[in-house]
Amino acid sequence: MTMRSELVNRGGVPENGGVPDDAPNTPPEDALKPLGRRARKAMAVRQSLFAAGLGAFERQPIGLVSILDITEAADVAKGVFYLHFKSKDEYLLALWEDVQRSFLDGIRAATLECRSRTSRLEATVKQYAAATHETPAGVRFWIRMSSYLPDEVGEPGHLTRIQQEFIQQLAGVLAGRTFDRLTPDDVRNALLADSVCWAIVKTSVSTGEPLCDNETFVKIVSSAIKTMGRAD
Repeated sequence: MTMRSELVNRGGVPENGGVPDDAPNTPPEDALKPLGRRARKAMAVRQSLFAAGLGAFERQPIGLVSILDITEAADVAKGVFYLHFKSKDEYLLALWEDVQRSFLDGIRAATLECRSRTSRLEATVKQYAAATHETPAGVRFWIRMSSYLPDEVGEPGHLTRIQQEFIQQLAGVLAGRTFDRLTPDDVRNALLADSVCWAIVKTSVSTGEPLCDNETFVKIVSSAIKTMGRAD
């Protein structure tokens, strides 16, 4: 998965796998316009800072990594950081959103040809497993950010809003529906799937044990959704 710094589908229709089968799959007109040279340069700098941060957070806890550590790793002046982010908290939130968007891009690509909830869930679960191998630093960063209290980073509630937005977009992909047609059950099932997937991934990361095979992974998540759904 390649991390991107542009906002994707803010409160709109999910891309690809999240739209109904009979809906047009044409990107917005503005999405087809090439970025200008200045915008491409700014994006490249942000991506360099994001990559540097992920590397730094692999070596030290997030709280011990300074802005200087990040800029030195990215080989840019400290002032360049402040052209893009007002503070370390703002940087952390932007990085987490970027990692989440990249992950969602991978899920949408994997579910693009899926035509049933079951097949979309299976493809999605496999993406959680694939992420642990393809972007391990991003996965570990996600786990660390998830451990923070809601008001511990950035403005009160910002962390919660980021996670809620991710779940809403994931719900759109799994249900194959546009956001305005999502039901409470769709959102609940997405939350359950995400929670169970991360519980399995976290256990693997913390113990160093390899993940279970994809087939077993899918069965565990599917069973959890069915069981918890009946319990509700």
